[in-house]
Amino acid sequence: MNIFVSGAAGFVGSNLIKRLSVEQNNIFVLVRNTAVESNKNIKVIKGDVLDIGSFTETMKTCDLVFHCAAFVSFHKKNYTKAYQINVDGTRNMLEAAFRGGVSRFVHLSACAVFGYAKNQDQVLDESRYPLLKKNNIYAYTKALAEKEVLNYVEKGLNASIANIATVYGQGDRKLNSGASIKSLHEGKMKFVPPGGTSYVAVDDLVDGLLLLAEKGEPGERYIFCSENLLYRELLRRIAKTLNVNPPHFVLPKWGYLPFLMAGSILEFFSSVSQENVNLLSSQIVKEVFRFKYFNSIKARDKLGWSPQQSLENAVRHAIKYYKENQLLK
Repeated sequence: MNIFVSGAAGFVGSNLIKRLSVEQNNIFVLVRNTAVESNKNIKVIKGDVLDIGSFTETMKTCDLVFHCAAFVSFHKKNYTKAYQINVDGTRNMLEAAFRGGVSRFVHLSACAVFGYAKNQDQVLDESRYPLLKKNNIYAYTKALAEKEVLNYVEKGLNASIANIATVYGQGDRKLNSGASIKSLHEGKMKFVPPGGTSYVAVDDLVDGLLLLAEKGEPGERYIFCSENLLYRELLRRIAKTLNVNPPHFVLPKWGYLPFLMAGSILEFFSSVSQENVNLLSSQIVKEVFRFKYFNSIKARDKLGWSPQQSLENAVRHAIKYYKENQLLK
């Protein structure tokens, strides 16, 4: 097949193109720099999702599109950039695919669009459409991007949506999920949030994306989540894999408002490091005191998705990658 991949230099995209190239597909990857090397199966297209003219002609030759490119930030000052990349960029990709007569379009979204619950007994699924506020810029712009997908489905584009939990594994160069691994590895994490979260191993996610490309229904969302865990259990298992001591002190639930206020103040005054800002943002505080538990039954039943990799194995792959790329001491 001729397959087009945006965001090919990113965490998920880089793992996806490795799998696709093994299967002897012709892969066209959209990148803004030369982080992805060309070979007999991979052809690099220099361009940007905001410049539809940079990839429209290539898209006409393709059968399948994986739209992996996204901008992840939880800082309010980055709203414009998040909107441009996540919404305008997605619209450009959809328009080029529609014009080019692409047979299948897989859009990578996030479980963030489902919001979070106040108690751990509530598990969220694809039917949830919460009212997201504009200051929750990542979830808000990703939800708007999903609306763009549905608009093109109505026009006749065969597009499906992958809603992805927090991803662990090799290739996380920006240390998104790797921030907790790095913090535990360096002994800097002293407290455990009281909430809960979910994860998926990147190798299992790639399996799911390929199944979605084959079996996904137009306009349907599919959650890819392997397991739901309290933060204290998640961090305990990561720490055990690292062979370090986990933090034991769980932040009290009554600390929500003080931490939220502190996060808002730090967010307001922080303007130097995007990584630090993300970790200190008020949105992060809101989420770690709540529960982001998701139900992946639909992907398992309708697509035949069966995640095989444990959190521990995903973390081992991540650690190996971080050390090889000098991201961990």
